Amino acid sequence: MKKKQFIPLASGIYINYAILGMATIIISQYSSNFQKMWNTNLAGISTVISMIGIGRLITVLFAGDLSDRIGRKPTMIVGMVATIIFLIGLALSTSMIMAAIFALFLGVTNSFDDASSYPALTDAFESRAASMNSLVKAAMSLAQFVLPFIVAVAPDAKITLILMAIIIAVDIILIASSTFAAQTTKPAATKQKIAAAATKQTNNRPKMAIDGMALIILGFTISFTFYVYSQYLPNFGSTVLGLSAGTAKGLISWYAISSLCSVFITSVLVTKIRPMYLVTIYSAISLLFLILLVSAPSLLMIRITSIVIGFFAAGGIWQLGLTVLTQYFPLKKGKVTGYYSFATALTYFVGPFVSSFIINDTAVSVLRVFQIDVGVTLIGVAIILVVLLRNLKYHFI
Repeated sequence: MKKKQFIPLASGIYINYAILGMATIIISQYSSNFQKMWNTNLAGISTVISMIGIGRLITVLFAGDLSDRIGRKPTMIVGMVATIIFLIGLALSTSMIMAAIFALFLGVTNSFDDASSYPALTDAFESRAASMNSLVKAAMSLAQFVLPFIVAVAPDAKITLILMAIIIAVDIILIASSTFAAQTTKPAATKQKIAAAATKQTNNRPKMAIDGMALIILGFTISFTFYVYSQYLPNFGSTVLGLSAGTAKGLISWYAISSLCSVFITSVLVTKIRPMYLVTIYSAISLLFLILLVSAPSLLMIRITSIVIGFFAAGGIWQLGLTVLTQYFPLKKGKVTGYYSFATALTYFVGPFVSSFIINDTAVSVLRVFQIDVGVTLIGVAIILVVLLRNLKYHFI
């Protein structure tokens, strides 16, 4: 089947993820607007954001199995319908409780979209799966770059939410009418070849209790670094630095455009440098600039740090960590990917939930949230160093 037949499918997926990228940060971008609509404060906003993580935690472990059983298309459409419920729900919410309930649906979206979209692209573009999948992240980053400008033009959150819901509704029609490739399954003979290759590769095998667990926890720390940073970046700008609302919200554009560039640059670097080394370097650089930011906050420093975090923490390092994990356990790719994704889903709840007990309208409270981000990133650096040293000693890969 000609690849051109799958172009509408790919286009629909990228449009879907562009809206998802906006939806991920829209609560923080319209924070002051939502505080008035829902009669709450910054702590309440954090609680609503944390519910996204709960929705993802509830669904992440069975969404993949459902995608394999009922097919990519219906699974994807379920995720897109959940997006519409989230967007319209936020627009109609009059309290924090209502908003928190609707926020659960964006977590459902994350699980169902990831479980269907990435496999659908891989099935349709087998020879170019990596590059086609990397464009998903590019679509999200580009949309997040644009969102602050949309917020400046349309300060009423309801208008933006409704327009996004309309785009998703049209996109559902595009996806529903698109051709999907047949789902691929790996035959037993191929599994035997993988097992033979793994055995031949080295007599030393990574231990799930040590190396596997470390890399799964790394999935949490990597996600925590960029997710907490992106969610509370506008608060840092307005509260700690005293920037205007427009300038503070615009800081996310530095982060997003850097993340977009990283997607393409990292995809080239990974062909020349081993993923494990890139994860180590990227994590260390992110940690350094987070420390510099909380030690000496300034407009210049936060712009530089936003570029650094966008590039080194949000532009592809998560995928690199997953690559190392699946290289370590080639016969358990599905299982370890599920664990890794679950750890990431935990971030979407733990980060905002913990922050809700700390953050308020004071600069000190916002700085404490970023200090926690530094601490978690430091743990991530320590973990990848342990994994790296064990690999150098035992030559796992």
